[in-house]
Amino acid sequence: MDKLQRAGTRRSDEETRQQYADKDETEAEADPTTPARWWFFTSLFPLIGATFGPIASTFSICALISGWRTKVNPNNIEAEGLKLTDPPWLYAINAVSLFVAVFANLSLIAHMAGRVSFHVAHPIVTIGWFLASFLLIGLVAAAPHHLDDQPFTFSQAYYYACMAAGLYFILAILMTLVTWAVYIGKYSKEYKLTMAQRSLMLQTVAFLAYLLAAAAVYSRVENWNYLDAVYWCDVTLFTIGFGDYKPQTHLGRALIFPMAVGGIIFVGLIVASVKTLTLDSGTRKVSRRNVEKARQKVLASLDPATGEMRTGFSKHNPSADGTSELQRREREFNLMRRVQAKARFVNATTALCFSAGVWLSLWFIGAVIFWQAEHSTGGQDWSYFVALYFTYISFLTIGYGDFYPQTNSAKPAFVLWSLLALPALTVLVGALGDVMSTGFSAITVWMAEHIPAKTKALADLQRMAHDTKKGEGGAHAEAKPPGFMSDREHDGSHFDDEEHAAAAREYRPYLLIKAIKDVITHLDASPPRKYTYAEWAWFLKLLGAHEEDERGHRSARDALENEKTGVHNAKPGEQNGVVKPFSWLGVDSPLMSTESEPQWVLERLMEGLEGELKRLGDGRMSQR
Repeated sequence: MDKLQRAGTRRSDEETRQQYADKDETEAEADPTTPARWWFFTSLFPLIGATFGPIASTFSICALISGWRTKVNPNNIEAEGLKLTDPPWLYAINAVSLFVAVFANLSLIAHMAGRVSFHVAHPIVTIGWFLASFLLIGLVAAAPHHLDDQPFTFSQAYYYACMAAGLYFILAILMTLVTWAVYIGKYSKEYKLTMAQRSLMLQTVAFLAYLLAAAAVYSRVENWNYLDAVYWCDVTLFTIGFGDYKPQTHLGRALIFPMAVGGIIFVGLIVASVKTLTLDSGTRKVSRRNVEKARQKVLASLDPATGEMRTGFSKHNPSADGTSELQRREREFNLMRRVQAKARFVNATTALCFSAGVWLSLWFIGAVIFWQAEHSTGGQDWSYFVALYFTYISFLTIGYGDFYPQTNSAKPAFVLWSLLALPALTVLVGALGDVMSTGFSAITVWMAEHIPAKTKALADLQRMAHDTKKGEGGAHAEAKPPGFMSDREHDGSHFDDEEHAAAAREYRPYLLIKAIKDVITHLDASPPRKYTYAEWAWFLKLLGAHEEDERGHRSARDALENEKTGVHNAKPGEQNGVVKPFSWLGVDSPLMSTESEPQWVLERLMEGLEGELKRLGDGRMSQR
C-alpha cells in the first residue's frame, strides 16, 4: 500500500507542488491527489490566524482599558472591589504589545488582499505575534512580584492579558509552521482561501468591533465597569441571558432593541460560516482525499494473475472469464461506487467523532476552569458537578440564571469559552444531522425494498425510494432514452445496431441538446445527482466513447501501471471531440473529478455540441 502511494505521487514533488500553487482556491480544496496537510498549511492555518488574531487583539484591548488590580472585601464579590492604580510602565508595555499585534494583524490582512508579498508580510506577522506574546507573558509573570505594595486581587483585565498572550503564542506557532512549509517544504506562498473563508475573517472583526462598541455604550449608560459590560454583551448576543446584569435605565432598555438584533445577526452569520467551512469546505478536502486513499487501496489489492481486487472483506473480479467488455466496465464502475460509499462513511464518521471530541473537550475542560475560578474570593465555591451543569446549560444557551460567573477570572474565561462553544455545538449538530439523515434514508430504502406494498403509504415509500436511488433533489427522470441498457445484465449486443448508429450520427446535435436539457435539471439536486452506469454509458456514447469498445478503455491493471509511472490524464474528458481513454478506477476517472457529475457531463456535452455545430457550419460553407 505504502509503495503504491509513493509511486502514485511520483510526479516529481517540485512539479506537483508547483501545480498545486498554480491552482485557484476552489481547485486546491477539491484536488484529491494532494495531501490534506498541504491544505492545512495553505488554507486552514492562515484562516485560523486571520480569525483568532482579532480575538486576541480584542482581549489585549480589554487588558489595556482597565487596571489589573482591585481591592476586595472578603465578604463581597470581586465585581464590587475598589480599583487600584497601576504603574505607567505596565500601561506602556501593554500598549506596545497591542500596537505590535494589531500591526501584525493588518499585515496578514494586507497579504490576503494581495497588497503585500508573502516575504514581507509573513515575517511581520510571525515575529509580531511572538513579540506581543512575550511582552504580555513578561507583564503577567512580573505583576505578582512588582505590584505587591498593598493587598489586592487581580481584575478581569489581568486575565484578559493572560488569554491574549496564550492566543498570540499559539497563532505565532501556526504561522511558523506555515513559514517552514513554504521555505522548507516548498509549498505555495499564496494562501488558498476562498471568498467565503475571507468573509469569515471580516465577519469576526466586525462582530468584535460591535461587541466592544456596545460594551462602551452600556458601561456609560448603565454605569457599569467596562469589562462587566463586555461580559454582559457577550452573554446577551449569544442569547444565554443569565440575568446577573440587566439594563436598569429606560435608555438602556430602549437600546437593547437594535443592539440585540444586530449582534444576533452577526453571531448567526459567523456560526453559519463556521459550519459551512467546517462541514463543507474542510470535510470536502478530507473526503476527496479519503476517496483517493480508498481507490489506491483497491488498486493495490489487484492480483495481476487473476484480476481480482478487494474492498474490505469482499472480492471483486471485473475481468472474470466470459465477461464482455461492457460487463467488465459496469463491474468496474460499481466497484468504484463502493469505494466512494466507503469513503463517505469514513468521512462522516470522522467528522462526527472530531466535532464530538471538540464539544466534549469544551464541556469538560470548561467545567474544570469554571470550577476552579469560582473558588476565588467572592466566588460561589462550585462543585465540579455544578460546573458541569452550568457549562452544559450555557452550551445550549438555556441560561436559567441559577448559576453564573462571579469572579474576575471566570468572566473573561466565559467570554473566550462562549466564542468557541457555540460554533462547536453548531458543527456537532450539523455532523450528527448528516449521519442521521443518511441512516434514515438507508432505512427508508431498505423498508421500501423488503416490505410488501400493501398500503398506499408503503407504495408511496417505495416510489420515493426508487426516486432516491435514481437521483435526488427533484431531478428523478432517467437521463437516457427508454430501453437503452435496461436493468438486466447487458452483453453489449444492442450497441452494434448499424441502423441506429447511423441515425444517431445524423441526429447527434439534437441528441446532445436533449441530453443537455436533462443534465441542467440535475445541477441543483441536493444531495448531488449520482448517475447510474447506464446513464454514464449513454452520455459517453454521445461523446464518442463507446463502453462496449475495449480499444478506447483502460483496465484497472492499466490504471495501476500508469500511476506507478506517473502517467495519467490530469483532466479527463473530451478534447477536440474525443474522450480520452480512462479506467473507472483510475485517477482520471470521471468519478474522481473535482466537479459534480452533472457539471462534468454538462461541460463535455457543451464541448461536443460546439464541435458538432462547427462541423455542420464548415460543411455548409464548403458547399457554397
